[in-house]
Amino acid sequence: MLHAPPFEGTMKVRNKGVDFALLADAETAPMAMAAARQLSVCGISTAVLEETALPEADVRTLQYYGGIVRCMAAMNEWVMQAVRGKTGCPLYQFDGEGEAELLAMVRRRLRETAGTE
Repeated sequence: MLHAPPFEGTMKVRNKGVDFALLADAETAPMAMAAARQLSVCGISTAVLEETALPEADVRTLQYYGGIVRCMAAMNEWVMQAVRGKTGCPLYQFDGEGEAELLAMVRRRLRETAGTE
């Protein structure tokens, strides 16, 4: 079972995962959770981390998950600005419009990082 650090910062661990992490805010968390459910059906374990106090990032939680997942994606520019340089793993920004584009981006990024371990 994946251990999660106790909630002491500004980031809620909405879903635990070991392959990829989606970094969301309150507005984008529902789409991130829906994508995580779809990805789990395909065998991709996706963490959903919701930042609750932008622009300050919860560095402890980011670094914990940065040591577990292969890469992360910020769901929007606000989250990207808050977490840039603090993740400990490759970080991308989701620039798409909907869940289908998010799923495709996660799969593509995992393929790209597969050979970098």
